Amino acid sequence: MTTPPSPFANRRYHFSGVGGSGMSPLALLAASLGADVTGSDRNHDRGVELPIFIHLARGGVRLVPQDGSAVHAGLDAVVYSTAVERSNPDFRTAEDVGVTLVRRGSFLASIAAARRAVAVAGTSGKSTVTAMIAHVFERCGLDPSFMGGGAAVDLPGAIPPGSLRLGASDWFVVETDESDGSVAEFAPAIAVLTNLSRDHKEVEETARNFGRLLAQTKNAVVLHVGDPPLQTVEIPAGLRVLRVAVEGHATWAEPEWVARRIALTPTSVSFDLEGVRVTVPFPGRLTVENALHAVVTGVAAGIPLERAAAAMADFAGVRRRLERIGEANGVDVFDDFAHNPVKIAAALEALRPKGALWVYYQPHGYGPTKFFADALVETFRTGLRPGDHLLLAPIYDAGGTADRSIHSEDLIARLDAPGLDATVPATRDVAAASLLAAKPGDRIVVMGARDDTLPLFARRIAAELAARASSQVSPSPSR
Repeated sequence: MTTPPSPFANRRYHFSGVGGSGMSPLALLAASLGADVTGSDRNHDRGVELPIFIHLARGGVRLVPQDGSAVHAGLDAVVYSTAVERSNPDFRTAEDVGVTLVRRGSFLASIAAARRAVAVAGTSGKSTVTAMIAHVFERCGLDPSFMGGGAAVDLPGAIPPGSLRLGASDWFVVETDESDGSVAEFAPAIAVLTNLSRDHKEVEETARNFGRLLAQTKNAVVLHVGDPPLQTVEIPAGLRVLRVAVEGHATWAEPEWVARRIALTPTSVSFDLEGVRVTVPFPGRLTVENALHAVVTGVAAGIPLERAAAAMADFAGVRRRLERIGEANGVDVFDDFAHNPVKIAAALEALRPKGALWVYYQPHGYGPTKFFADALVETFRTGLRPGDHLLLAPIYDAGGTADRSIHSEDLIARLDAPGLDATVPATRDVAAASLLAAKPGDRIVVMGARDDTLPLFARRIAAELAARASSQVSPSPSR
């Protein structure tokens, strides 16, 4: 098998917002396919030292200021993320000089069109499912390319930090984006619909875009019929449908593939699928759903069920998806990308410890916080228990012209959860001091999406807990 010819060789692109989790692998992919690539990012301009900037430079992406200076008439396009506002200098300059502006998702769809794509869509769990499918394909000899919104921890052949892999076959496992509607631009061999909820857009609009995706899907769709809102997605006649569900969950259509005899532990899940046992070394009911989608997608691609199921036993996870950062003195520290109510609820369920749960959550923007305010309050009220601790950071401010009339204090004031310790720490130093009070058996999780410094904060907490535990060990008496 040979890699399909690239339509991007010798072309020139500028990526605005290149440090983002969806933008960075796409810039690396374009560079790997022979394009001349520059990238700008406000965090780079601010002097924030993030590992992704090192990976981009090593991958051939030239980092430049986000001041419009890299945008010129010789570019084939400026690729931008949904986080880039029209007032951004790169955006304004592109409009002034007539350079084509392309959304990140649209650019990715154009690359996927030249391959046999597996397009993963949904409003929760996409990054994990995409990485799981790539893992199954790789373990079973299909040698896929892969691009996900999160970095796979141990996918052989992945380009650091792990959200991109270039395989020798024409299989391309890719995470789509419903937030900008570009999911409707993909025409994959196999589509995967994991779930549907109110997220970046209202359910009705996202359902229509999912329907457009299926209308362009060539071979099959893996469809979660245990998710009620997905019932509203129009399925074209003649498309092969592999219906999946978890035993005990209400379904709106008869599933052919059901996860049965589910066993949950604090560190793993396992279940039966058509008499084959599937084990995944990660906790939580959402892990069961994610693995179910991945294994059945493998079957849709022609992999025997037994081989696809066995591949899940050594899945190493995705960065910032229930990622265990460290442990000290009986306290586990996790880093998680959860940012909307559905994702937060799933993380709280999976992480439920013997002791207390310490949650440091940073709302990822004023618009999303206002959009989800009621659901966020309800999620924390029902998902946390007396004795737990919620540290709600100030809302992440990405600049621009956002309406800043809502604050984290507004959410705390509405919680009304007896026994729950809920505060808004003024600084991360204050938050760190609070988190270091965790006791053996407790679990700490740092949650949030857009702020790329959150993983560094999680690692800082783990390191300081370890240092404190080390200092409390009494030295052996001299002899």
